Amino acid sequence: MKSKMPMITQLLGIQRESMRGDSIFAFLIFLVVLILLVNTFATAWQNIIFQKNLEEKAQINTLRGVGSVLARSSEALLTAGELSQLRRSISEAGLKHDFESCRIVLPDGGVLAASDPTRINTLTFPETWDNEEVLPEEILSDHQIQMTFPLDVAGKGTARLELSARLGQSLLSTLQPHATQMAIACLGLAIMLLVHRQARLKLKAISAIHEALWSVQDGEADINSLELDPSLGQEAVVWNRLLQDKQGSQIKSTLEQVKKSITEQPNSGGELSHVCDALPYGLALINAQQQTLYANGAAAVLLKTPLDKLMGSDITEIINNSEVQTILRQPGGPARSRRTVIDDHPDQAQDSGVLRYTLRPLRYQNGEVFLMIIEDITQQRVAESARNSFLAEAAHELRTPLTSIRLYVESALEDYDKDVQAVAQSLNVINDESRRLQRIVSEILSVSEIEAGSFKLAHNDVRMDAVLKQLQDDYQAQAQDRNITLTFDVSPKLPVLHGDRDKINLALHNLLGNALKYTPQGGSVTVTTSEEDGKLAIAFQDSGIGISPEDLERIYEKFYRAQDNRVDNITGTGLGLAISREVIRLHGGDIVAESELNEGSTFTLTLPLTEEVKAGEHQHSTMRSC
Repeated sequence: MKSKMPMITQLLGIQRESMRGDSIFAFLIFLVVLILLVNTFATAWQNIIFQKNLEEKAQINTLRGVGSVLARSSEALLTAGELSQLRRSISEAGLKHDFESCRIVLPDGGVLAASDPTRINTLTFPETWDNEEVLPEEILSDHQIQMTFPLDVAGKGTARLELSARLGQSLLSTLQPHATQMAIACLGLAIMLLVHRQARLKLKAISAIHEALWSVQDGEADINSLELDPSLGQEAVVWNRLLQDKQGSQIKSTLEQVKKSITEQPNSGGELSHVCDALPYGLALINAQQQTLYANGAAAVLLKTPLDKLMGSDITEIINNSEVQTILRQPGGPARSRRTVIDDHPDQAQDSGVLRYTLRPLRYQNGEVFLMIIEDITQQRVAESARNSFLAEAAHELRTPLTSIRLYVESALEDYDKDVQAVAQSLNVINDESRRLQRIVSEILSVSEIEAGSFKLAHNDVRMDAVLKQLQDDYQAQAQDRNITLTFDVSPKLPVLHGDRDKINLALHNLLGNALKYTPQGGSVTVTTSEEDGKLAIAFQDSGIGISPEDLERIYEKFYRAQDNRVDNITGTGLGLAISREVIRLHGGDIVAESELNEGSTFTLTLPLTEEVKAGEHQHSTMRSC
């Protein structure tokens, strides 16, 4: 079993980097495809409208040309008195050009010829008829065009040719290729989402196993805490079986050693007693009367009871846990026939921490005894709490810019052809929120690098006068917008330091940004420099809300925000000061804070003038412990 666990860890470790950014990658892919899909729909709709207008114009021009030709031929037939030929010509023209109506109308309203023979009400050809002025006319309404052409029949009078046609009859053929294109795009997006969902479901158990393996520290992590929910799939079931086999092997080995110790050396300490005392968890054998037959040194320490007093005493009077007491005191039942794991509840936890009791019944000399394993899981609980807090804070901080980006993307899509200024404003907000999102992710990655020991510093010369001048230019506009007086009282000639310019600049930006952020309108922020004892000191003094003594002790902890109602509406990740102090300490300097509530704060950053700091030499433990 021991050989299997490292092998699984090695296999799953290959997937660590790919699984870390899976959720962010999926969201970005979905966003890109959605934008492309919206762009496809917009382009297709514009093409449809353009082609529809083009089609209507072409139909109108065609109708004009056909009407003009038909009018000239009708005048000739009317002059010649060829009524039959005229009616045949009108009927053929109506069928050929798909006119809704094509007819010749006399001044008295009589229809002499029509594409629909049922509408003819003047059967004979009159010799003459009344004259009236007929003007060319075009009427366009509800996708229908009506045209009137005057007919001047020599020796007889005037008449008019009336044509009516439907516009946009071929629009369906125009819509079909675009509809196919949009349907394919929608289908592609749906397939991508379905495939991604199925892939995540398949990888859910593997991801859970991956996280469990990385929580193992040198093979001493509690096995019970590594068990997975069987509903995650067959992989989780197999994983739990492997854990049970491993724990069973460990307990079986311990039982055999204890049995051998009791059988062969009941009255002597022996080597096995020293081995049990060296174990990191407590061991105790308890009989049916709840008396302690054996206990190692770790059990006495964890239960805070001297070993000589623990031996032979009633264990239920020492352990203040109702579940443990119930199992040990009841005469029978399912709980006394299987292994039971019980954790201290928060209200039952001792001052030393949270304990876990593992009870396993066994038969010994025709009697029943319990093997109790006692473990201190305080650090595990603290780690779980820190991890949950980290995830909650990170999700909250990431959700805010993502929500803004989504809302302004929707606004830009709605106004892209209506209000150019609104679109530009939306893009500016999206750009700012993207930078904010990038800064949050960079801070989180910096914390991870520091804790993993992979945080490196570059080696170059840093001109502090140029750095501070750029810092003043970057924040002067922000200070003016908030009516805050920003003053830089720095020496005209500052020394050139040796270190990482970007990391030092990051720390300076965090300190000045915090000073402006927590200073109300009308306040002031002053940046001063001084040299003393071979160090350059840069102080950021503000007239802001200040920090209470309780909060001042914890401001360098990750994700910690001051317990002040005025801070709730101010955005921040709670990582800036933690990263800044670690960066400066890696350079051999430090950051010191002085503050009084409602009186402002002063953060002083110090950097060595001559000492060359090598990246990775200074490993401060603050970030690991907070």
